[in-house]
Amino acid sequence: MGTSRGEDSFVNLPPFAAKLYDSMMQSSATKMQYREIARELASRIKRGRLLDIGTGPGHLLREIHRLNPEIELYGLDISNSMVEQAGRNLADIKADLQRGNIRATNYKNDWFDLATCSGSFYLWDRPIDGLDEIHRILKPGGAAYLYETHRDINRQELPQKMRENLKGDNLIRKVLAPRFFIKQIGMTYTKREIAEIIGKTSFADSYEIEEITIFNLPVWVRIKLKKCTQHRMAS
Repeated sequence: MGTSRGEDSFVNLPPFAAKLYDSMMQSSATKMQYREIARELASRIKRGRLLDIGTGPGHLLREIHRLNPEIELYGLDISNSMVEQAGRNLADIKADLQRGNIRATNYKNDWFDLATCSGSFYLWDRPIDGLDEIHRILKPGGAAYLYETHRDINRQELPQKMRENLKGDNLIRKVLAPRFFIKQIGMTYTKREIAEIIGKTSFADSYEIEEITIFNLPVWVRIKLKKCTQHRMAS
């Protein structure tokens, strides 16, 4: 068996680590990132079911609910501690939270209008299986939007952009956040590698990869995966 890309580290994540991660998500830069993503997602669906894959402490779902309470919210995370933390953070709104792995869920076929994932696709041990599962649970005509950092970026401008984003945060976040983020980028895929993975899935004929900037950081790609009414089966 191959080495885990990151799932093994999160399956048994202790509660204190989930709370620490939740605290890191409170930085002004991170808040602006998921708020920008939430605005875009909320503009793409007026009603229906939305699944956040790797939902973590649930902040993206809360922001989507604030923008559009009509959307039915679902969150999936591989870590039970994260699901429990999300449950506390979302206690006052309706959200279906489940612990599970995206490569094999118990959701019905053709169930979701929209699915999303932000910053955790690179950690999936079996990304082809995960994308095919997303295809199964999306309604025909539905789409998934993955917001991911990528490795082939301009590394010279990144430190300055991060300093600008963290100017108003406390010293701990100013020190830890850049180290965590730069380490994360080193683990991510290149755009070509992402395309090669998608090319082996049921989304092979219906995807787009676009470089974007989220809250001042030009290190992101938006991966759009469309479930057509007819598709070829991946070989």
